[in-house]
Amino acid sequence: MKIHGAAEIIKCRLRIEAGFTIKELAAHLGRNPSTISLVIGGHRKSLPVITEIARLLGEDPEELASLLAQPEGEVSMT
Repeated sequence: MKIHGAAEIIKCRLRIEAGFTIKELAAHLGRNPSTISLVIGGHRKSLPVITEIARLLGEDPEELASLLAQPEGEVSMT
């Protein structure tokens, strides 16, 4: 399956695996939905938020931060 960008990967995983929308994730983490959206979209760097999201998804925070730092483009999910 190919999708575009890290943000889409994270959004898919949040919805499918964790059962969260961005608003629900924000409420769960005690954060503003716009902050979550900006971080997931790679428009704002926030290691604390990235760490919280990574832990929720069972991922390594450093790997997630690296993924979010990549330029947007087609990414393969395997």
